[in-house]
Amino acid sequence: MKVPFRELPGRREDVPRPMLDVWVQGIEHTPLTSLADTGTVHNRFATWIARHAGIDLSDVPPESIGVGGRPVIARTVTVGLALGDYAWEAPISFCEPWPWDFQILGQEGFFRYFRVVVEAANRTMDIRPQK
Repeated sequence: MKVPFRELPGRREDVPRPMLDVWVQGIEHTPLTSLADTGTVHNRFATWIARHAGIDLSDVPPESIGVGGRPVIARTVTVGLALGDYAWEAPISFCEPWPWDFQILGQEGFFRYFRVVVEAANRTMDIRPQK
């Protein structure tokens, strides 16, 4: 699937980025706008998403990490995700606080499941599931 770059939601920048709409198990009716970030190792999502999806994080030990240069508390669990017709399970670190209007897809939770060709000159990504 060929996906055009989009501007980051909630930002006033004119530079389109590699954004995707992914679905999280438990919230199948609403896609989550997510930045495909090759510099991030793990998927990072807002904690409110876990609550909305019915994912119980109460027994998951918290971990202090940095996201975008900001300290956050993360709780990591494996969750079902979908992009188009392709579904997979991957760890997501649900983080709080989360000041962004988008989620982050990283190497271990997204890129390892897909062949992604980023065409920055054309502002597109070609994405295909790994076989």
